Amino acid sequence: MDTAHPAQFNRTDSIDLVLRTAQEQFLVSPQEETRLWIKNAEGSFERLCNTRVTVLDAALQTGQVVIMETRNKDGTWPSAQLPAMSSTSEEDEDFQGQPGICGLTNLGNTCFMNSALQCLSNVPQLTNYFLKNRYLEELNFCNPLGMKGEIAEAYADLVKQAWSGHHRSIVPHVFKTKVGHFASQFLGYQQHDSQELLSFLLDGLHEDLNRVKKKEYVELCDAAGRPDQEVAREAWQNHRRRNDSVIVDTFHGLFKSTVVCPDCGNVSVTFDPFCYLSVPLPVTHKRVMEVFFVSMDPRRKPEQHRLVVPKRGKISDLCVALAKHTGVSPERMMVADVFSHRFYKIYQLEESLSSILDRDDIFIYEVSGRAAIGENSREDVVLPIYLRERTPARDYNNSYYGLMLFGHPLLVSVPRDRLSWDALYHILLYRLSRYVTRPSSDDEDDGDEKDLEDKDNLPKPGHVAGGSSQDPGPEQAGPSSGVAGGSRAPVDNAPGPSHWPQRARRKHLFTLQTVNSNGTSDRSTFNEDTHGVSFSSQPYIAIDWEPEMKKRYYDEVEAEGYVKHDCVGYVLKKAPVRLQECIELFTTTETLEKENPWYCPNCKQHQLATKKLDLWMLPETLIIHLKRFSYTKFSREKLDTLVEFPIRDLDFSKFVVKPQNESAPELYKYDLIAVSNHYGGLRDGHYTTFACNKDSGQWHYFDDNSVSPVTENQIESKAAYVLFYQRQDVARRLQPQPSLSDPPASPACGTPANFEFMDIN
Repeated sequence: MDTAHPAQFNRTDSIDLVLRTAQEQFLVSPQEETRLWIKNAEGSFERLCNTRVTVLDAALQTGQVVIMETRNKDGTWPSAQLPAMSSTSEEDEDFQGQPGICGLTNLGNTCFMNSALQCLSNVPQLTNYFLKNRYLEELNFCNPLGMKGEIAEAYADLVKQAWSGHHRSIVPHVFKTKVGHFASQFLGYQQHDSQELLSFLLDGLHEDLNRVKKKEYVELCDAAGRPDQEVAREAWQNHRRRNDSVIVDTFHGLFKSTVVCPDCGNVSVTFDPFCYLSVPLPVTHKRVMEVFFVSMDPRRKPEQHRLVVPKRGKISDLCVALAKHTGVSPERMMVADVFSHRFYKIYQLEESLSSILDRDDIFIYEVSGRAAIGENSREDVVLPIYLRERTPARDYNNSYYGLMLFGHPLLVSVPRDRLSWDALYHILLYRLSRYVTRPSSDDEDDGDEKDLEDKDNLPKPGHVAGGSSQDPGPEQAGPSSGVAGGSRAPVDNAPGPSHWPQRARRKHLFTLQTVNSNGTSDRSTFNEDTHGVSFSSQPYIAIDWEPEMKKRYYDEVEAEGYVKHDCVGYVLKKAPVRLQECIELFTTTETLEKENPWYCPNCKQHQLATKKLDLWMLPETLIIHLKRFSYTKFSREKLDTLVEFPIRDLDFSKFVVKPQNESAPELYKYDLIAVSNHYGGLRDGHYTTFACNKDSGQWHYFDDNSVSPVTENQIESKAAYVLFYQRQDVARRLQPQPSLSDPPASPACGTPANFEFMDIN
């Protein structure tokens, strides 16, 4: 930077001539990779990217300072140390390792980018293309669909650093910035999909390196009865007339698409290029759900069941599945979601199972076949029953009581002709007899029996009888047959809750009270239709316990007990699928959706035609994207199915419909070279890479900046997301390539150089 060499040029001379002159002045070999910068008057630097333009077009002025730099032996550029330019590598001058065994630093949720880059970096044809500088002659700076060569150059810098053998890991900050500049969806540091980044990168590299400088208009033609080979050849030639790059050479193949009109039978055959295969995974239409069954028999503990039901089924399907295990008719079942000791929702039979999440606690209660909630035509009534315990409130004189929900609620069938408090008390006492002890004769109340005939019947919904906080009334009994007690939830802190008087001579264990769906006494402040089930003619009933009575007569351990049905012990594993099955599913005939109909030229209208995709021509490197992320109208999920894929000899001969060359079977056989993995679910996750080094043949595991060797039997897993396969004939053709070698000795090797224009004519 201290010595300037003057040179003189004509305005019509190309920047390439300026570069060659600089190489001569500084004794730099033409084989060395070099690039030019200009220093502006304000001291900033600007790249002279396009060396094909003239001095005039580059707007160079007399006295302009031009800087030439050569790439360092570690793949970096000296300009990385210049002002206003940040380094992209973690320097370690003494490190010498295996080329290609280099990690990528996570800049913050950029593991998706690192995984895609490591996979591409281990595609031999593409990496050799950049290491041998063949890309320099093919950079397309004027392609309106490209990124002015910036994506290709940024990727080349990464490849050369990674394959220099002088870095344990590099920081891809410049590349990340370039990607965000040209693809706004990747701006910032949010989580993204490695396959989406890969798709953008392949397209960007293709357009930046497209050998076609001016794309001509090409009209797509249908087969119109012509032989497939003729139509396919025409389609591929038309594609190459507009798209000719190392990406097309390496990754592009050809589909055969056949569309058939369901009305007139018109057949349309077209051939379309592809860059990767997105293959579906066989999706089961069944769903496994865990529920608890509560029998009407008080002697039976609740049972935990694991049921297999249709994914798009209804609540009635859940009852039918349970009936096969219990022998209880589905008509005698009611399904409820229990949350925080309350009924969060009581389902109707016609509701969809998709409304139930895997984390929900679902209880299915046996009820009388004649029972229903809120239906006066039935002979029995189903009463929702809550359990509450009276606890001292934190009041200044401790004279008031609060009520806390505990246990799990019940659905109890009660004959309509027995809707009295006294009868309900004995019904509940019977239902709870497994874990509630009846009072002995010593506990009997010898007080005078009062005539309460006028108050024997249950009140009308919404009506609350009066009571006294000093004399809360007789005690009564009955908790839930819940599976687990859980934490208590406060529901009512009203002073002195109201209770209905009871006719009985024995001491009652608990009292009964009408409440709302939240378990509180103030019915007027809550909407009874909150969860879609109306109890306008039927109250919820709360069983209120005094602490001493609950402690004496209520067995919490027994109440919380449950048993597991034999079905729970079964290990329901998802059967693994073979990669070939996914490809078969990809080539299966399908009917187009209503949102995407096909316009039939014969019928002159859009039709829900059938469509079939076949593989006609395969590329040198085949990328297979496993569609693990499923988005439908009914659900969103990640499929963690294990896909069994071969490391070697993946045979596509039975999938390719083009007449095959029997003498060259290696044209249809592929070997695995890289895998992008995704661990986690829909909202979060982590990406890593398995890749085979093109020089050593050793597999390595890339986890951001960490790299470690692995064996082939560690590669196959449920996390496999994007697979890279190389055709066997290409592998044989490619010879082991040397890594980025040290440049020949030169006075200016690895250091910036500059010269000064004295005069420009």
